[in-house]
Amino acid sequence: MTQKIPEKKWVIMRTALSLLLVLGLFTLPGCGLSEEDKAVIKQGVKAAEESKAAASRAEAATKRLEDLASRLESSARKAEEAAAAAAMAADRADAATNRATEAASSAETTAKKTERIFEKSLLK
Repeated sequence: MTQKIPEKKWVIMRTALSLLLVLGLFTLPGCGLSEEDKAVIKQGVKAAEESKAAASRAEAATKRLEDLASRLESSARKAEEAAAAAAMAADRADAATNRATEAASSAETTAKKTERIFEKSLLK
């Protein structure tokens, strides 16, 4: 019985055979790459390296932006907490002012009563 080679393995074998043939041709005199081909390949390699470096820089910039966004969110939360604390302090100050006003009014009423009592005692 003949065993059938799976399609994926067949493609891999054909690719490997093609590469071997191409490499074999490049080693023959006069069948190698021309100077223009070599220059184009070098440019392609250089462009790939530059692209990789740019991607790395973009990734680093993205990381820095994410860190900055995180710090901004933290600062915003702290600012909200500070605003809430300030509002609470303002409410407490307002309540203290109201109590002081009531105490002053009560003291004024007491002073008027004391004054009337003193006047009555002088008239007697």
